[in-house]
Amino acid sequence: MNSKSYTEIAKGVKLLCVNSNKFKTNCIKVDFYLPINEQFPALNVLASLMGHTSKRYNTVKAFNSKVEGMYDACFDASIATVGEKVRMRFSMEVLDDKFTLDGNLISEEAVDFLVDILTNPNCDENGFDEEFTAREIRFTLENIEALKNDKRAYSVARLRQLMCEDEPYGIDHEKLAENVKKLDSKALLIAYKKMLTDSTVVITACGSINGEMLANKFKDFVNNIENRSPAKLETIFVTKADEIRYFTEEMEVNQAKLVMGLRAGMNNANDNYFPLRVMTDIFGGGPYSRLFLNVREKMSLCYYCGARLVREKGIIIIQSGIEEENYEKAVNEIFNQLDIMKKGEFTEEDFNSSIISLCDAFKGVEDSPVGICNFYSSQDFDDEIVSGPEFAEKISQVTREQVIEVAKKVSIDSVYLLKGEGAENE
Repeated sequence: MNSKSYTEIAKGVKLLCVNSNKFKTNCIKVDFYLPINEQFPALNVLASLMGHTSKRYNTVKAFNSKVEGMYDACFDASIATVGEKVRMRFSMEVLDDKFTLDGNLISEEAVDFLVDILTNPNCDENGFDEEFTAREIRFTLENIEALKNDKRAYSVARLRQLMCEDEPYGIDHEKLAENVKKLDSKALLIAYKKMLTDSTVVITACGSINGEMLANKFKDFVNNIENRSPAKLETIFVTKADEIRYFTEEMEVNQAKLVMGLRAGMNNANDNYFPLRVMTDIFGGGPYSRLFLNVREKMSLCYYCGARLVREKGIIIIQSGIEEENYEKAVNEIFNQLDIMKKGEFTEEDFNSSIISLCDAFKGVEDSPVGICNFYSSQDFDDEIVSGPEFAEKISQVTREQVIEVAKKVSIDSVYLLKGEGAENE
């Protein structure tokens, strides 16, 4: 088993090192967490811009050449939402020092590179480089627009927006695009400064990398940031839906998309998480699940049908691809399968298949440095940090009775259908 050490190296800055000598590479992820607020459009552009250039490596060619020169390392900058938090992530996977020529400390060089691009982005006191700003704004707008081409992802995004319209989680992508168009280089500079001063930072590293070296370099980085005061990070948890809301949208589609949003009855991300994870898996997690075996296989009402728990927001999202004429039948059968979960009428085979599958999955997260970093990063705000095998052990302790109890608290909030233009549902 890998050993792990967890320290708070500065106010609002945590470092988790997972030590292992069995890999040929080391992985480092630096996550900046901020609330979803008016800075969100600028942060979307900033993540892309800082992932392509810096003050020292001020062209894409020079930037990429530096990364490739570190034994063909892998670097990535990205943005995501975790509940109602924005996560700006800067990550690297680099060759372990013991495999370098002449004993080069390539891991330390990679850390220096990360600290340098965070400390010295491609900007001055007036803003970011104008040409690169314009280019990254264009790229960001193209990415937002491209969501419409992925009907499956688009339908989930629309369900999220409609279901959570009065909550920060309900991101309106059209409004996001409008606000991105208004940005300039000065707005990105403001967002960058906010990222430094207002964020909670979590650094996760896996491999044989020197934890003391990591801590010292990032401690120096943070201590040089003036007026640092991490913002409060909160997420609105709605435990119960008052009524079921129905939404229909028309678009040119070959296959209708049916998406449902359920309130999971959670008060926070840790509230009954393990029983809910098992319940969601039995309900719609895999080829052994109730939704797959009944809605898809037995009744042939859809092309795919599955459910996933978004623990950071306390909701369950069901996705399905259907023929439009099967809409009402599919909705009714999904409702029926949820009632079966609430009544405890699922079989022992259903329960055992889920436990075995989930345990196997969590035991396998430690097969690569990237997998380990991603797994531990998903626990950035948990009270207890556990390994994959420890996670599997908690899953194995979930009882059938617990699954039934959490299922009873689940309520259907929203049903969204994306259908073909001019089509009518029977």
